[in-house]
Amino acid sequence: MALARRFKRFTRDAGQKRIDWALCLARWGLVLLVLMVALFDPTGRMSPSELASFLVAYVAYNIAISILLLVGVFDRAVPASTLVIDSIAVLILLYLSGGFESPFFFVPLLPILVASLRFGWWSGLLEAIVFSVATLAGALLSWEAGQGAVFFFQPVLLAILFVGAGMAGALVSIRGEGGGRLLGGAVGRGHRAGRVGMIYEMASTLSATLNYQRVLEAILDISRVGFDELDLRIGESVGLVLLYDQDGYLLPATHRNLVMPKDATRRIKGDRGIVDQAIGSAQGVIGGPPAEDPELSVYKSLQPCRSMICVPLRAGFETFGALLFASVKPAVYTPEHVELLTIFCNQATIALQNASLYQSLREERDKIVDKEEQARNKLARDLHDGPTQDIAAIAMRLNFARLLVERDPKRARAELARLEDLAHRTVKEIRSMLFTLRPVILETEGLVAALSMYAENLQENNGQLVQVEAERYQECLDIEAQGVVFTIMEEAINNARKHAQAQHVWVRLAVHDDLLVAQVADDGQGFDLQEVESEYAAQGSLGMISMKERAALIGGTVDIRSQEGKGTRVTLLVPLDQEA
Repeated sequence: MALARRFKRFTRDAGQKRIDWALCLARWGLVLLVLMVALFDPTGRMSPSELASFLVAYVAYNIAISILLLVGVFDRAVPASTLVIDSIAVLILLYLSGGFESPFFFVPLLPILVASLRFGWWSGLLEAIVFSVATLAGALLSWEAGQGAVFFFQPVLLAILFVGAGMAGALVSIRGEGGGRLLGGAVGRGHRAGRVGMIYEMASTLSATLNYQRVLEAILDISRVGFDELDLRIGESVGLVLLYDQDGYLLPATHRNLVMPKDATRRIKGDRGIVDQAIGSAQGVIGGPPAEDPELSVYKSLQPCRSMICVPLRAGFETFGALLFASVKPAVYTPEHVELLTIFCNQATIALQNASLYQSLREERDKIVDKEEQARNKLARDLHDGPTQDIAAIAMRLNFARLLVERDPKRARAELARLEDLAHRTVKEIRSMLFTLRPVILETEGLVAALSMYAENLQENNGQLVQVEAERYQECLDIEAQGVVFTIMEEAINNARKHAQAQHVWVRLAVHDDLLVAQVADDGQGFDLQEVESEYAAQGSLGMISMKERAALIGGTVDIRSQEGKGTRVTLLVPLDQEA
């Protein structure tokens, strides 16, 4: 809504500024005209002091308006204020120069026409009535007995002229093509094309909006504002942005004036009716009552509408959905509505693409940050449960050995031997942890060597038997992909060691045609896969999800199969052509 308001204010102010610059020039022309008439008027109706006072005030007023226009500080109340001031200035000028006999009798035509074209026909007629009443009142005040009715001929003629000008301005305001109010009564398709171009320019700013939901809302808001600003008003209407969901159905992603809440969740296939025509032809389509449409009739909120328009949301060969407006007025939509919506939807689709890409990037960033956080937490737990405890034990036993050196040297030597063994085990454990973080051998000798060394470390440090079988495997991945495969294999092996109570773990690597198959199997106790997946969030463990997400980074998939009492098998499949 905020973006729509800024758009409306932008289009309105752009037109108003053009009008006000033109009026500034007209005021300077009026100043010159007054000077010329005052210099060459033989009747001398205006005294020099009155002339000077009027011109100084009027010139100061016009300079102030010019400064406001230059600096861009121009409130929406200023146009109405300038109209009132101009009207008062014209009345003063007429009064000072002879009333209805003034040589400036035609000057009131300017504020009358401006009022009609800018503020509507009623404003122009009101302005004409004000000047007509002022002229007739001035004539009545000047009339003297014996002058006769012919004295009022000129005032009445001027009043008729002013009213006629007001009616002419009203006619142009009502029938003027292209929206006379906004552009000062400009009529013709050339002016309309300029205004459509301005709306196109404003709509293109949507490309900088990266909030997906705001883009969707702006599609409806600015489209409706565009209708109003071009005087293409459609009356009370319902607006829908229909986007494809993951099942291939069109669902209202955002909407306006859906009076039935259930309509916001109703889906359509989009293969019949006006939506199918618009998407199939890649063009805007004008239709009749939505109640007669084979698909849109399911939306109860559209039942009172008598006409509708549908424009596809496309970018190249990709279709996101469609934009639909339905009005309670019959036959209200024209080709100009189609043209306007097509221009805007082209820009809106680009904005949708940008917002969608930005949203995907943010999700990927969040996943990466989450994985890093999990890695840090895992490292902290492993350090706390392993090397940290061992180092604390070494420190305490060193203190004990120091006391034994003087009291019982023989026992102290035995204690120092045990400390040495514990220190060696701690060093091995730290090296094993560093290996799993980033095995250097993976970069130098490849995936098979890294897994084999990891298996040897597990057997040496934890007594876990891990057998690596890779007779049908040859190196076929880059270092980044190998790192992902190693991480997934390590996670599966650790799950078998910690949770499955497996005696044996088998790691198998093979290449079948254009597919890498990496599998970890164990003879552990197994588990109920469905039960674990249903309670995954409550358990706070993300091991299986993490493996699947990591596999997706290299275009692969992870298949996990387990049965209680019969072990577990984790299989990673990576298409080599996709990886390449």
